[in-house]
Amino acid sequence: MSSTESTDTLETTAGLPERVVILLFGNGAIKRTNDYAYQMARRGVKVQAVVADGQGWRRAPALHPSVEVYSLAKPENRQPLLWLYESVIERAPAAVLRRLDGRVPGAGLARRAHRKAAGFCRRNLFWKLYRPVRHQALRAIALRRIGRLDIGAADHVVCPDPAAVPLAWSLAKRHARPVVTRALHYGPYKDHPVVLPLEPWDPDTHRKEDRPPYLPL
Repeated sequence: MSSTESTDTLETTAGLPERVVILLFGNGAIKRTNDYAYQMARRGVKVQAVVADGQGWRRAPALHPSVEVYSLAKPENRQPLLWLYESVIERAPAAVLRRLDGRVPGAGLARRAHRKAAGFCRRNLFWKLYRPVRHQALRAIALRRIGRLDIGAADHVVCPDPAAVPLAWSLAKRHARPVVTRALHYGPYKDHPVVLPLEPWDPDTHRKEDRPPYLPL
């Protein structure tokens, strides 16, 4: 499933794909995804994205408005060890200190100290333990829920995010129809007629609060 193999497959596939599913477990490929989605939308191709926005997604840029986004946040955050960590280390202490702030002397200082300590633990403890296994945990979660997208009827599954490669391989083995590729490559379709003229879209000019909510998986 190399980029070269993926490009060759795309170039020899007859016709324009009608539906593309993009797998994003991190936010590093969002800019390239937006450029790709813009080109696909102009050519009438439906683009869906499966995103793992449960952890580390707060600073993620907005996805192109033409993309139908499906979220794995709830099932990821419901994992027992992850839920326990966040409840014990972050949410429960923060809730207690928030209620005490303004009522008990020193509660405000304790609240700020907890916020810094919780951030330190997340960066230096939680992510060091969770990041190496996250891609496999998300693969299992996604495989239990991705059936609602009818992957077998999609034309392409695109995996620009290295963390989502295990899921992409599993989908390639389970479904014969979609071309599974790592390349966000729309070159073969540049000559296809533009059916939906669209203005260029800049995610920096759109607030996250304005984007449509992700659909749960």
